[in-house]
Amino acid sequence: MVLPVLVAVGAAYLVWQMMQARIQVLTAHYQAAVAKMENECANRRLSPEELLADLRMERRRFVRRVTGPKGPESTLITQERLYLRNLPLTSWMQEEVPLGSGEELPGETGLVPLLEGNSSTALVVPSSAS
Repeated sequence: MVLPVLVAVGAAYLVWQMMQARIQVLTAHYQAAVAKMENECANRRLSPEELLADLRMERRRFVRRVTGPKGPESTLITQERLYLRNLPLTSWMQEEVPLGSGEELPGETGLVPLLEGNSSTALVVPSSAS
């Protein structure tokens, strides 16, 4: 009567040992796969200098001339947008500088297309990225 109980306990112990060994093997394979993936990601990770090199700014400038109560008035409009590679990071940021009537454009503007107040379409030419 003792012998069948002893055989059952011994068989259960052997099965438990085999399952523990199998779990250890699977854990070792999993840890090796995770270490390999972490190594690949670390090698592929961009440095801050490379990331900043992929940033670019698109700038558009144009002049709007509108006939107002004080006569013709000019406004310099600058629109800027920040990109990472080809993905926009920001929406268009717009700055308007009133030039008054007949004032000179700032020297940094270069050539800017003219946008008349009555026209419904605007000619916008992007300037070189800064």
